[in-house]
Amino acid sequence: MRGTIRIIAVSASMLICAVMSANGVGKPGYSVGGYAGLITNTDNLRSLFLERNGHGGANAQVLFNTAPGSKMDAFNEILNYPTFGLGINYDVYSTMGFINNTRLGNFVDIYGLMEFAVYKSRRFSAGFMLNLGVGLTDTVYDRFSNPYMYNIGRPFTVYIGFGPQLKYRPVDNIELALNAYWFHHSNGNLWMPNFGLNDLAVGLGVRYYPEAPYTTQVRELKAPHMFKKGFKYDIYATTGFHSCKTEFKAYNQMVEDPSDKRVDFESHPRLGLGFDVQYQYSLMCSSGLVLDGVYNWGVDELKRCDEIIYGKEEAARSKGYSPFNAALGLIHEFHYGNVSVFCTVSAFLFRKVGIYEDQSKTFQRAGMRFYLSKLKNTFLGCCIRATNFNNADYFEFQLGLKI
Repeated sequence: MRGTIRIIAVSASMLICAVMSANGVGKPGYSVGGYAGLITNTDNLRSLFLERNGHGGANAQVLFNTAPGSKMDAFNEILNYPTFGLGINYDVYSTMGFINNTRLGNFVDIYGLMEFAVYKSRRFSAGFMLNLGVGLTDTVYDRFSNPYMYNIGRPFTVYIGFGPQLKYRPVDNIELALNAYWFHHSNGNLWMPNFGLNDLAVGLGVRYYPEAPYTTQVRELKAPHMFKKGFKYDIYATTGFHSCKTEFKAYNQMVEDPSDKRVDFESHPRLGLGFDVQYQYSLMCSSGLVLDGVYNWGVDELKRCDEIIYGKEEAARSKGYSPFNAALGLIHEFHYGNVSVFCTVSAFLFRKVGIYEDQSKTFQRAGMRFYLSKLKNTFLGCCIRATNFNNADYFEFQLGLKI
């Protein structure tokens, strides 16, 4: 599944490059900074290995500011001329307090970024930042030498960061950025174990721009842009791989010695079809309904593991086991040229997954779509599916057609 992480990294890089190319950006700016944070998903950590959860890190970024004069002006005016770029973080976890001879390694994150302002003046701006990329660490779960490290199971993870941002420029070419953000490392259930790491952090960055950023505050379009309101329809095929927590729990419940536990469980493929109908009511926004159906391999394993965890009688009294599920939900898509960010919230219409996996009646998606200009109406998508808004299910890839 390392190839899946590589696909995510390449996809994020291509999207950033495509956006910067469309904007015709000028000379880059440069930023260095640091942060201090806390791991927030500590309920399942303290009894295992974590005694103190404060940590910090540093980052460096290359930034590209947008300005009037590109083919993306219609979008950039609405977003107050956003900033795009590439960054690298060094997250220092190894200095935290550990117990049970457990270790958590430091991370190197490489990511694309976007910043946009809700308010912008010559010296001050307030808005949000979004980071998406991959993380790499050299210290992971090992059943012999690091048996309680259930949070990080493999060296490669996905890195996501999001939060509010304040920026102040004392002079035209120097900028100070204050960030308060949430960020996350996990492999999206590609492998077990995968509790992941959630962090809340506050950071400060110092930036230098050879060319001062464009700062005019624009809340309305200066000139009319061609846009026609109306419905749009998308049909798409999906695929992904899911590593089952039921198998992980069933096997490791049977053994008491941590060194006898194992994580090398097969990842089961999932294939699906989806259809959404949306009403595009502005240049950048559309909303509507989405219908999904998925076929899951590995359902027989769910039944076998439920029998281990709960016993055969309880498993027999469950709702049953079926490889098919179907769901209906809401979708919102945020458009920026050929690139879009979308999210869905769906409720299952049909789902039979036994006892342990039946933890949620809904699921959520958050991801991106890239519409291929040379293949009219075709798009590629990548998103993470989750339950309860915080528990990754699997990474989903989409190939679709706008009809």
